[in-house]
Amino acid sequence: MTGDDAIERPYRLDEMTWRDVEAALEETETLLLPVGSTEQHGHHMPLGVDVFMPEGICERVGERTDCLVAPPVWYGVSPHHTFKPGTFTVESETFQRYVFDICASASEWGVENVLLVNGHYLAQDPELDVVVRELRTKRDVQAFHVPLVSVFEDAANEHRTTEVSFHGSEFETSLMLSLRPDLVRMDEAERVDPPEEALPLTAYDAYGDNRVGWALSATDMERLTEAGNVGDPTAATEETGAKLLENAVSQVTDLVEALEAGQSVV
Repeated sequence: MTGDDAIERPYRLDEMTWRDVEAALEETETLLLPVGSTEQHGHHMPLGVDVFMPEGICERVGERTDCLVAPPVWYGVSPHHTFKPGTFTVESETFQRYVFDICASASEWGVENVLLVNGHYLAQDPELDVVVRELRTKRDVQAFHVPLVSVFEDAANEHRTTEVSFHGSEFETSLMLSLRPDLVRMDEAERVDPPEEALPLTAYDAYGDNRVGWALSATDMERLTEAGNVGDPTAATEETGAKLLENAVSQVTDLVEALEAGQSVV
């Protein structure tokens, strides 16, 4: 379905009846699941950033394709952000089992392809990689982990103006200015520079020299930033956010269309 028909067709599961879903499954076998977290994002942005971003991207992909969009997962693995109030976190095993069960239940009513569109990228990438493997081996679901930091990388590297974008800084703030400007308080945005030196094979920038896996604790984050963000959100613009958004939507749409055309990983 293309054009006006695709835009008018219901694609958000939370707004559909079961008969709507039954009819939609005659056209699609693909489900997008926005996965995020509820955690602090500095003085200038709300706790729901990591959900608003993937949800907004999934909605736009849903408008362009015949895929379904599930209600988002609001709680993730965020122990490193518990030094500020409002952050929720769940155990890694709890998170993996919960996301797996959501997708497994969808497979029971005809979904064969699942994209876990992850707004809490880097921090819970390992968990979602495990979920993808489990869905493929135990449920024969063609599953994919889609971290936003990967699908908007081309636009990010082309249009970035800062050297460090780590948490609540240029990229996330720009995306939120494009998606939900009503929730961004740019007058309260604060630049927070990380340490000048990092360990070999590690970097605070999302696209830095991170060649080994590493993590921060809540104590580490509290030492790094009083505001909560790391990097410079004052450099963010709606224009940059629109480019990141289109880059991500375009790439995810390409994957969905290939899956709907019957392509597989083998």
